[in-house]
Amino acid sequence: MTRALAEAALAAGPQAFADAGEVERLLARVEFVAGAFPEAALPALGEEDVRAALAELCEGLRSFSELREAARGGGLAARLRRRLTPEQTRLLAQMAPERVTLAKGRPCRVSYERGRPPSVASRLQDFFGMREGPRVAAGRVALVLRLLAPNQRPVQVTTDLAGFWERHYPALRRELGRRYPRHAWPEDPTRA
Repeated sequence: MTRALAEAALAAGPQAFADAGEVERLLARVEFVAGAFPEAALPALGEEDVRAALAELCEGLRSFSELREAARGGGLAARLRRRLTPEQTRLLAQMAPERVTLAKGRPCRVSYERGRPPSVASRLQDFFGMREGPRVAAGRVALVLRLLAPNQRPVQVTTDLAGFWERHYPALRRELGRRYPRHAWPEDPTRA
């Protein structure tokens, strides 16, 4: 029964049973840490590992609905994480955190995509009080900041927050202050 379920599940593909975004984020985080810390010797998790984890997840299950339930509850990503040693798992959590905290204590999800630097997106006001953007990988890598207007549309993408405050913020402050007068637009956002 398990073998038949595994064969059918593999034919349908992992995306039919699990949140593809969750699995992709895990693979991207592992790739990022492996690139930033080659000495850690993290395994290069890929499509074959995802398929093997899906086959393992089928053990003891009888139907696609049971498999979907197990996979959607984080089961597929958990199976992939088991391919890492406890030390590698700790390194992944420390060097490629899923969230960072901004100046006013607001947690912000870090976006990891394979082949791209990690980034965060949040309202411009969430960065008030910061001279530099958050960093990951023990401070080795500055996050790409996607600064959003109050309507959640991007107004700037940068890794140089200090340069943004100095060069671009004054003009944006005037423009956004007219459009969104209920929001604070301090002259010196690093002290706000």
